[in-house]
Parts: sequence; structure tokens; C-alpha cells
Amino acid sequence: MMHQNDVQEVREQVRRVLTKSLVPKIESSENTGVFCREVHKELGALGLAAPILPEAFGGADNPYYQLAVAEEMGYFNNGFGLSSLVSTCLFGGNVARHGTEIQKKKYLPDIVSGETMGCWALTEPMVGSDAVSVQSKAYRDGDTYTLNGVKTFITNAPISDVFLVIAREVNRTGEPLAQGIEGGTVFLLERNMPGLRTGLPFKKMGHRSSPTGEIFLENVKVHESQVLGKPGKAFYDMKHSLDVERVVFSGLATGMMQFCVDRTLKYTLERTQFGQPIANFQMIQDKLAQMVVLLETAREYLYLINDRMAKGEKINLEAAITKLVVAENTKRVTDMAVQCHGGYGYMAEYEVERCLRDAKLFEIGAGTSEILKLIIAKQAYKNFQTKK
Repeated sequence: MMHQNDVQEVREQVRRVLTKSLVPKIESSENTGVFCREVHKELGALGLAAPILPEAFGGADNPYYQLAVAEEMGYFNNGFGLSSLVSTCLFGGNVARHGTEIQKKKYLPDIVSGETMGCWALTEPMVGSDAVSVQSKAYRDGDTYTLNGVKTFITNAPISDVFLVIAREVNRTGEPLAQGIEGGTVFLLERNMPGLRTGLPFKKMGHRSSPTGEIFLENVKVHESQVLGKPGKAFYDMKHSLDVERVVFSGLATGMMQFCVDRTLKYTLERTQFGQPIANFQMIQDKLAQMVVLLETAREYLYLINDRMAKGEKINLEAAITKLVVAENTKRVTDMAVQCHGGYGYMAEYEVERCLRDAKLFEIGAGTSEILKLIIAKQAYKNFQTKK
């Protein structure tokens, strides 16, 4: 059982680093779209960037610590947190779960320390929610694969040193060797590989301090030793990766909701209208009460499911519920925070408008809310029919 004091100590350590090193740079990072890599490295040097990863490579094997880290990052700047977690939990997490010992030793220490940035590339220009329909192709000839394709909306693509790319294996004529959930393979790629290039960062609605872009693969030659996991089984492995993403990354949202609650409490106590603080007005109190309820209910369920994940329990349904609840609650909390701030909430200086923009991604990334509802409904029918 994880002692709560240990988690709180990690939380306070992260908070001190981010307050000192990240907060003064947030405005510039958001305006320029440049990720604060030096702050990520600072956390990594202290063992605070990737505590979910194995101890043998510098982590702590601790999902409780990682969720606390995610919440603190989300509180200060969701864009920074997104890029940091993609590198450590998506790239690093997948290597830790499916990599060979040689691959783990090669990549994980620098991911944990923050010296290396990574990404996880699934989405393509014509492939989003229908993930198993990836069109990127991998042709095997002896011990070498040739990769061709395009990935898009990839967090960290413009700044990554290493890449996890999912492609479908094909024969010499380009026909898939298998259909559906079979036939997908993950490759560990590096930026200096001939034929691999990335596009310029996209201009985005939110998470502007987290670079997002495209990956282009043009006859990239990859040795079989760079295959992650079992060839042809990538889509099976992807399910677990998405569960982890849906849980850990939800911590960014609960952290941001806490920021909005705190900012709203402070503003409404200081702002006066009609001769008194607007905190005295019942309309404001109603919104504030709703914000607190939405935050606390989402966070408590998130903690519950994170605990089950830490114990190795199957959480496919619960991870979908977690992300759906967190996404919908975050949208409402950030909107009410802006409303309580009135005209000032619309101004960048008060930062809640950034939270409102950032909130939208939680309804899209790692499975849209619509896809999550389909997963939940499908599992509910399955559970009901199993009981009959």
C-alpha cells in the first residue's frame, strides 16, 4: 500500500520545481510554441519526470507518483505536461512493457532523465478513431523492414529524438499480410534515420506549448532488432497503452480543474461589485459549488482506477469511463471559471481562458468522447449478457 505522505512529498517536490523554473516561462512558451525542455530535464535529473517507469532504469515503478506528477504539471501548464507525459508514459511506457532488455537499456535511462524526448505515432491523415486501419506500410525483406507512410497530430513529433511508429506489414506488392487487429507492428525509430523527417509544428487551439506535427516515412530502412514487441501484434498492445494514457493523462485535467477552482476562489473574493465581493452572490456560489463537485467526483474516480491499474487489474472499461467523466467535467469547470471572471476571464492575463482552450483536447485525444461511449456501451451489453 502506497503511503499518502510519500505521494504528497513527490507532489511538493514537483510543485517547487515548476513554480521556480516553469512558471516564469509559461507565457513565452505558450506564445512561441516552444516546449520547456530544460524544465523537463530538471525534473528528470531529480527522478520526478517518469516515476512510473522501472527502477532499474531510473524510475520508481510507481503509478501513484506519476499521477501526482501529472496533476502538478496540469495545474501549472497543460501543454508542458502533455509533452512530458507523452515522452515518459507513452514512448517510455511502451518500451518498458514490450521492449527487449537491449531496447530498455538503450532508450529508457535517457527518457527517464529527460535527455531524450520521445513520441508515439498512431494517427494518420485518414486514420483517427478507426486505429486499426493504419495505412503506413512495413515490408520485410530478410532482417530489414522498409517503412513508408505519414503520421499526423503526433504530440512531440517536431522535437522527438526517438519515435514509436505503428505500421501494417505488407507483401512485396504492398498488400497487407493480415487484416483488422492482426498485422500491426511497432518500430523504434531515431531522428537521424535516412528517410525519416518531421514537419513544422501545427498552430493549435490549445496546448500551444506542446509541439504537435507530422512524421514522414520515405523508404526508411529498419533492422528487425528495432521492432518493439511481437511483429503483427501491435494493435493488441495498443489497447493497454491507451488504458494507461486515459488514466495518467486525466491527471493533467484534474490538475487544471484545481487551478481553475483556486483562481476562481481568489478572484471572486477580491473582485467587488455593488459594494461587496462577488463571492457573496449566490449565482457565483452556485457556479463555484458545481466546479468543486465536478472536480472532486472526477478526481476520486480517477484515483480509484489508478489504484486498480497499479495493482495490475484489467481496466479497459474503467479507463474509458475515467477519461469520459474527466473530459466532460473539465469542459464545464473551465467554462464556469471563465464566466466567474467575467471580462477578465476572457483576457490571457488571468490564464483561465487558456484552460478553456486546453480543455477541448480531452474530448478528442486518446479516444474521442464518442468512441469512449461506444466502448462503455459495448462492455455494458457484454457484462449484462454474461450474467444472464
